[in-house]
Amino acid sequence: MIRLVLGFLLLVLAACGPSASYHQQASAMHRELAYVYLKDNRYPEALREALLAQKESPRDPEVYNLLGLIYMGRKEYDKARLEFEKALQIDPRYSEALNNLGALALLQGQYDQAISYFKKALDNPLYLNPFMALTNLGWAWHKKGDDAKALKYLNRALKLNPRYSRAYYYAGLIAFQQGRWEEAKLDFRRAVRFNHADMASRYWLGEVYFRLGDLEKARRLWESVTQLAPESEWALRSEEKLLLLKNLSSDT
Repeated sequence: MIRLVLGFLLLVLAACGPSASYHQQASAMHRELAYVYLKDNRYPEALREALLAQKESPRDPEVYNLLGLIYMGRKEYDKARLEFEKALQIDPRYSEALNNLGALALLQGQYDQAISYFKKALDNPLYLNPFMALTNLGWAWHKKGDDAKALKYLNRALKLNPRYSRAYYYAGLIAFQQGRWEEAKLDFRRAVRFNHADMASRYWLGEVYFRLGDLEKARRLWESVTQLAPESEWALRSEEKLLLLKNLSSDT
């Protein structure tokens, strides 16, 4: 259905004759379709649409940023970095690409470089999603061992966007690692409330309930992960925890 709709719209645009407007709109449609595929981890389809978008609009930094995200998802990190850098060659203040370069550096354990990219992204007063870079900056500081700075930036992110589940997730992990179970429970519950597809937070919320002694709630959460995302890493981890609960039950 998505492909049929896109094809129809492209035919309508073609009837209007080739123009800059036509190429921009065609690129936008391919780009949006690529985002849909990327969200579902359908990387070949996402890449195909992103390359079509690039062909229609080769000077659009968002297209190269999108290509970088797709290559990141495919774990082709060198290609991802190259695409993000291409986006910045077109627009040196493009905060989305700076944030994504920081995320890539963070993923590869280059924490100081990641922090530098996140700060550059935040230097742009026109950045529409600074809460994302603030959240990543907080996690980078956690990775460097400074949880006070980490929580400061996570709290700043949540003041800008109180519904941003990723910031709650990171705050929950920090609280969990410090043994602050009630705070971790609150953060993970908020993360799940604002993003029902957040399997990581569901899993860790189960871990919190396990440590608080509420084994039934832990079981229900881990079962929900196996049902909602059966092929995910978090489902595999949840299955291990469910087996542990089963063994504990049989021992009593």
